[in-house]
Amino acid sequence: MHNSWNRKELKKGLEQGRSEGEREAAFKIAPNMLKRGLDEVSVMEITGLSKDELQGLLH
Repeated sequence: MHNSWNRKELKKGLEQGRSEGEREAAFKIAPNMLKRGLDEVSVMEITGLSKDELQGLLH
């Protein structure tokens, strides 16, 4: 029973880490996408960032 709890917690932690990594990558690539001429709506759709998050990157 203890091992199944550890596996569940490990899986949950790995999924959370992957999600956070993907989000961090979106914050890094979004400014470059805008610099290359992509419009804000497209960048938001591709990265999953909100308009407020995107605006925060621009200032």
